[in-house]
Amino acid sequence: MKMNILDKVCKIRLIFVQYHNCFWMFKKIKIVLFLSVFLVNFPITAKAIPIGPIKNLFIELFEKAPTFFDDLFKGGKKADEVITNNTSKNLDELGSAIKDQKIIFKKVSKETHNFHLEETLNKSNNEIGLKHGVKVAKTGAKKLGEYSDNLIDLFDFDFLMDDKEFLLSPYILKNWTGRVYQASKYFNRPKLDNKMLLVCKNDNEIFYFTILLNNKDDINRAYLTNYKFITTYTKKFPRQELLVLHDENKLKIMSTKPFKPDVYPSDYFIIYENQFFKHAKYDDPKKIIENSKKIRLQKEFSDKCYKAKKNGIIY
Repeated sequence: MKMNILDKVCKIRLIFVQYHNCFWMFKKIKIVLFLSVFLVNFPITAKAIPIGPIKNLFIELFEKAPTFFDDLFKGGKKADEVITNNTSKNLDELGSAIKDQKIIFKKVSKETHNFHLEETLNKSNNEIGLKHGVKVAKTGAKKLGEYSDNLIDLFDFDFLMDDKEFLLSPYILKNWTGRVYQASKYFNRPKLDNKMLLVCKNDNEIFYFTILLNNKDDINRAYLTNYKFITTYTKKFPRQELLVLHDENKLKIMSTKPFKPDVYPSDYFIIYENQFFKHAKYDDPKKIIENSKKIRLQKEFSDKCYKAKKNGIIY
């Protein structure tokens, strides 16, 4: 009977630790050859699992080797214990990500996914703003070496207002830096990018967010790029610019723009440093922020944000 693919991966990691834990850097080339021979001797049928995830596991194996040995030596743990814990966790995350990617591409085609990514990475900030419904390019705030104190100078609203009369004004961050992305191990894979396309999903919704960081001539921007419901229709979300209301290491809160100056936003999007994602609706932003801070994050959850890459998501 042929070995199950997950068992093969576990066996690869076990052999890797047993034979090379003391001479990792010196024997790196030998390890590559050894793993290649191992897979040749254990052929995988076409129906078992796509080759892409296996490739990603090999990349992950080498990228995470230093962290693996930190766990092994600094923590005083046995090799078997470290292997069991890391392998189980990584395979669970891999399985969840593969499942999510399949759901995403069933609702948002791979071609559309790649189109959004190409726009995010290659279009200018002004072009991206215009494609998200910003009628007037509110750029140039950094050219003078200072930020305007007037929201109307920075953002496009469907109404004219004075900041003092704008109900949401005290919560809008004019100069956010994306601290949650900087602090997160996941969002730094393989590095922290100045432009990111995030794919966030819960049980019923898929959101694409375009994030622009470290702009030379403008403040940082966040946009809602695409939306699809999975099972139950909720509402239509056109492309639009979002407001950032909270920017800390643990979480970031974005919101849609209110329709009038005397009302609060209809939708809030919360992203946590461990990828946890939440979509909240119709509430006081103060309550949204307070409740989001109080949430006790679970080790396992299905509502997640992923960084987009060509033909898929990063996991």
